[in-house]
Amino acid sequence: MKKVIQIILICLMLAGIIVIATLGFNVGIKYGENTQISIYIGKEYNIEDIKSIAKEVFGNQTMLVQEIEIYKDIVQITVKEASNEQIEQLNNKVNEKYGLENDISNEEDIMVVRKSNTKLRHLVKPYIMPIAISFAIILAYEVIRFRKLGIWKILYEAAITIIAPQAILFSIYAVARIPVNRLTAVISITLYIISIFVGIDLLLKKKEKSLSKEK
Repeated sequence: MKKVIQIILICLMLAGIIVIATLGFNVGIKYGENTQISIYIGKEYNIEDIKSIAKEVFGNQTMLVQEIEIYKDIVQITVKEASNEQIEQLNNKVNEKYGLENDISNEEDIMVVRKSNTKLRHLVKPYIMPIAISFAIILAYEVIRFRKLGIWKILYEAAITIIAPQAILFSIYAVARIPVNRLTAVISITLYIISIFVGIDLLLKKKEKSLSKEK
């Protein structure tokens, strides 16, 4: 059963490599090509009302509606595509709902920013150095503490318990076309931390087993 699971995981990682090489990752709306529409409301508003208005205008498009600014007097609507007619319709509906006189030609009232795809390397860049440093420290700790097991065994365990889970995670994202978003980084870091403790625990058990054999 263990070998069957290993074969399935290896096939998954190979499929992930092929998908990433040919199609790349499926990025979420925040990081993909999108249009960001920031509307100044200047008073208290209900975010659910804005979501309802945006749904009327943009239909079933995936969208992100969020409050911005510390005073929460500006709402930002992010959609994949937005025509000038849709933006004008959105503005009119918001004006009608909150008694505003916003003009789409005035950037102080409504600002539209059309963004291209965010390169994934820009998303992972802030995490590369901390993870690389922590990995080097953990590896050095394991080599020193479990040196009697042999350095190659320690490196193998590190690859299996730390690197392999990350490869499987991103293979699942690639093959299943799950959108890469801010939650992806949280999941990846959580998995990384769990993998560290699992790896150390496995090495401890192997050390205990080795000591019992010597006795």
